[in-house]
Amino acid sequence: MPLEGYSELIVSSLRFKTDWLRHAMLGMGILGMVTLPVSAQVVEEEGSQDSLASVPIDPEAAPRPTLRALRAVGSITIDGRLDESSWANAAPATDFVQSTPRTGMAATERTEVRVLFDDNTLYIGAMMYDSEPDRIVAQRMTQDFYSPNEDIIGMSLDTFLDRRNAYYLMINPNGAIRDGQAYDNSRTSNVEWEGIMRVETERLDDGWSAELAIPFSTLRFDPSKERQEWGINFVRRVRRKVEDSMWAPVARRTRVHRMAEAGRLIGLPRLEGSRNITVKPFMLSERARGTLPGVAEQRSEGDVGLDIKWGLTPGLTADLTWQTDFSQVEADQEQVNLTRFPLFFPEKREFFIESSGTYA
Repeated sequence: MPLEGYSELIVSSLRFKTDWLRHAMLGMGILGMVTLPVSAQVVEEEGSQDSLASVPIDPEAAPRPTLRALRAVGSITIDGRLDESSWANAAPATDFVQSTPRTGMAATERTEVRVLFDDNTLYIGAMMYDSEPDRIVAQRMTQDFYSPNEDIIGMSLDTFLDRRNAYYLMINPNGAIRDGQAYDNSRTSNVEWEGIMRVETERLDDGWSAELAIPFSTLRFDPSKERQEWGINFVRRVRRKVEDSMWAPVARRTRVHRMAEAGRLIGLPRLEGSRNITVKPFMLSERARGTLPGVAEQRSEGDVGLDIKWGLTPGLTADLTWQTDFSQVEADQEQVNLTRFPLFFPEKREFFIESSGTYA
């Protein structure tokens, strides 16, 4: 065959392969366009609390949620079970949003928190559903436990709605409490504050629950308001997933007591302010026995004193003390400092920590 014939054959073969490849790619593109809605439909069907939403929200741009407190009908027994009818009638705070690790995504485990009240007490009931309840992490029973290592439900209350200051508390599945006060929009905090409250928890087949009673006398608020409106937020920690989720969405690594981004608690009527007087008497005794010459065989000494905390107004507290004795205050932990930087030891004497964050 002449050389020109070979050339025409090669060109025709290349043209055929090119056309075939073009048609094949076009067919794949059409197939992809046809199957795309099917894939999108699968993602849409799976977008639930149990499987993360497909698109994260912007926590700072999301609207702040509102929760209505409901007056309790009958008495509420603090046993962690949430079996009173009032709990079922109250609207829950739910649809928590992750702050870590996947900021803006729906929480992987469902949480429901409800708020009740009567004339003297604020009640908070929380149900933490868990797909693997046998893997719930709860190690501590001590007061003011280290919360990052535990599963917790936590909350913050801005009783003056100033978006700056708050009471906060964390509860683990064992019923241990970590409570404190936060100031200046979470910039400083006082973990030495110990509020009067009662909490019980319950382990369940589908998670765990917590029931909390806070006397209104423990909190400070403005009793002159006809209707109370407070700032509020809730946090759920699932330790095994390293997941923190909050009711009012917040940015990554933002703490629950950053009240500028909290939601609102409504439905509370005018509340009567109490005298808020706390009296703490103390008595110390000492008895010694010696055998050295010139030392009395037996010697006894005693000492008494009194601390009074009186809430004169919602924003003014008088701390009075008589025969002050700090010998029973928790001692600072001994540390060996081999650096050129000084150590900081937090103040633990109650007389000096009242509203300490205001001047920090």
